[in-house]
Amino acid sequence: MARILIVDDEQSILSILTTLLQSEGHEVTPALGGKVAMSLLEETEEAFDLMISDIRMPEIDGMQLLEFVHEKFTKMSVIMLTAYGQVETAIKAMELGAFDYIKKPFKADLLTGTVEKAIECRKYMSE
Repeated sequence: MARILIVDDEQSILSILTTLLQSEGHEVTPALGGKVAMSLLEETEEAFDLMISDIRMPEIDGMQLLEFVHEKFTKMSVIMLTAYGQVETAIKAMELGAFDYIKKPFKADLLTGTVEKAIECRKYMSE
């Protein structure tokens, strides 16, 4: 079981991801938008194992969150979600330290498989 922070500005995506990842046994914290996520990250004493974030959001976007996590929570894996047409941005996110990116709309098995790989990689890197 991993502690996962999910960040998106669409409540429907948050609900789907929360239900899916909880059914896989993970502890999930949804954040509606980057501003809420930034507050959670700054206030949380226990680090999350993984953050899944949309790239394009108002106020604080996924790239800003990725940079913040990369600086403050070096052991946290990050998976970025991207809509069609944002692949270049997703590639830049990987250059900035994201574990992977997934295009929306996504298939449940692809997402859960990527989550498991990110968690395993984090465990391996922590050892």
